[in-house]
Amino acid sequence: MASLPSVDNRISAGNMLVALGMIVSVAVAWGNLSGRSDNMAAELSAVRAMAAANEARIRALETATARQDERMVLILDSLRKIESRIERGAHP
Repeated sequence: MASLPSVDNRISAGNMLVALGMIVSVAVAWGNLSGRSDNMAAELSAVRAMAAANEARIRALETATARQDERMVLILDSLRKIESRIERGAHP
């Protein structure tokens, strides 16, 4: 028959070192996570600012394009009037 394994219930220096190592590891990981979180928050605000700036630039371009389209329509209308006058003058 096999004997039952026994558990040593005493706290040794090795146990204390392992516990201390675990506490230090958790503290370092927590610090790294907090630092990354702060960096991500800063990057997120920078991205939001860039998005707002891009939105303003896009609106300005859309407005300029709409004005340019309207000018082109007016130019085409003027050209049609000129063409109709030329056609009427060429055929009496």
